[in-house]
Amino acid sequence: MNRWVWALVGVAGLAVALRNGPLFLLSLFLALIAGAALLWSRVCLEGVTYQRRFGSTRLFYGEETDLHIEIANAKPLPLAWLRAEDELPRSLSLAPARLTPSHRPGRQRLVNLLSLRWYERVTRRYRVQGAQRGAWTFGPVELLSGDIFGFSIQRLAPAEVDELLVYPRLVSLAALGLPADRPFGEFRALRRLAEDPLRLSGARAYAPGDSMRHIHWKATAHRSELQTKTFDASANRPLALFLNINTFEHVWEGLDPDLQEYAITATASLARWAWEQGQPVGLYANAVTQPGARTVRIRAANHPDQLTLILEALARVVPYGRWTMEETLRREALRLGYGTTVVAITAVMPDALRRTLLYLHDRGYALGLVTLGRAGTAPPLPGVRTYHIGGKEEWHQLTSLALT
Repeated sequence: MNRWVWALVGVAGLAVALRNGPLFLLSLFLALIAGAALLWSRVCLEGVTYQRRFGSTRLFYGEETDLHIEIANAKPLPLAWLRAEDELPRSLSLAPARLTPSHRPGRQRLVNLLSLRWYERVTRRYRVQGAQRGAWTFGPVELLSGDIFGFSIQRLAPAEVDELLVYPRLVSLAALGLPADRPFGEFRALRRLAEDPLRLSGARAYAPGDSMRHIHWKATAHRSELQTKTFDASANRPLALFLNINTFEHVWEGLDPDLQEYAITATASLARWAWEQGQPVGLYANAVTQPGARTVRIRAANHPDQLTLILEALARVVPYGRWTMEETLRREALRLGYGTTVVAITAVMPDALRRTLLYLHDRGYALGLVTLGRAGTAPPLPGVRTYHIGGKEEWHQLTSLALT
């Protein structure tokens, strides 16, 4: 803009030197236009808003939802042109849309070019498909506008971002090659099954160490001696799923994205099966979730939101494990309640993991093992019910099946 100002000053000075009236009037007219353009460019993005509205911010794999982009000009000055460049994940499909490459890896840009009258609101409608599991961020957006002559361009980059969560693919146990009815059987653990506080069976004399919450006050008053409630063993054994997010023994070896998604899909499908059976189910993994870098630790339960919590954690889990699988098993399994069935899902079977599983078996834990990839070639573990669900070929066959 400065070069145009100096040009106008030069023209006006030349008109005065030459005593040329028409040239001087032309310079004044151009000065008025330049001033209006300068004022226009400075206030063009004031009162301009950009909002995203999703039909749903939670999608199952393969589902679609609406994405509405609302751009509003809340001021009396119209905009001759406005360009909005919104950062989107490349892994999700968006239609119909004008998309351009982004300098950020794994991202693309949604470009909208339009003009807005005073106090006008424009809505663009798109369809987003959850074509890949993950927690995907939309934004930030960059808004560009200026005067009608293109003398100056202003930029505005609101920091607001929105998130769309895509749950893992869910398939039936039969599609995984697992028995549809009690895939891990009825284990005979060495320890007594967990008592269910909802299944009262009677009362007995109080013993030191009994919880005061379980005092049977009516029986105490009747017998004039402190009595403790007794409970039946829980009919549904809790299920704790342990996911090994790593596909190689060492992190520096990289990862196999197909096997990783296969393991996550198997874990999510087992969790859904247990939840639909009314069985308490929990999830543990040797990785963290984003944002917040929270440890994946969801204790076994069968409340209505339990499956949602598990699927959300699997959608947010980062690709690389922070700990080894054996460390996670030793740290978390020893805190589980009596009678819990521990099921490990892994694509690798190092010696340290084998020793940890055998250690838990010797401690009386009921164990199950789901292997994929190279883990299927490892020698069987005595006393551990094991299923091998295949490798990349089986995963590619599974992805071609209709969603269940």
